[in-house]
Amino acid sequence: MGNRLTREDAVEAGRVTPAVIGWLQRALRHEFAAARQFTLQAVVAGRLGDAALAAECERGAQDELLHARRFALELVEASAPLGDGAPLNLPVGATVMEILENARATEAQAVRLYREGARASRGLGRAQRLFEQIGAEEALHWEELNRRLR
Repeated sequence: MGNRLTREDAVEAGRVTPAVIGWLQRALRHEFAAARQFTLQAVVAGRLGDAALAAECERGAQDELLHARRFALELVEASAPLGDGAPLNLPVGATVMEILENARATEAQAVRLYREGARASRGLGRAQRLFEQIGAEEALHWEELNRRLR
């Protein structure tokens, strides 16, 4: 059927398990949704006159896109499909407080997701390290937001 990769192709290549492919695809979808959320929240923050928060959200969007790229590369290296393409819709705040709370909730989701992904990929080297590394970065972002919201 042409050049379309399936889950079965990746598993057959012996690089990952079906469960890990699913975790990588969920991670990729989450990162794209987070980048969208941060981008839209940057616009709102700018409209609210908070240039510092707008710039912070822009940097957050760029970080999330870099994370998405790393998960996509792992899927491509494993000859796995990139996912079903169904977007996640994360909430976009209308106030500074809502923006910060949404960002914290998104980072907390990522930490939980990547912790589970690391657990599911235990013993698979690169995939496990990728989940652990990006999970650690997201945990730092969550801690910073948590301090700001106290």
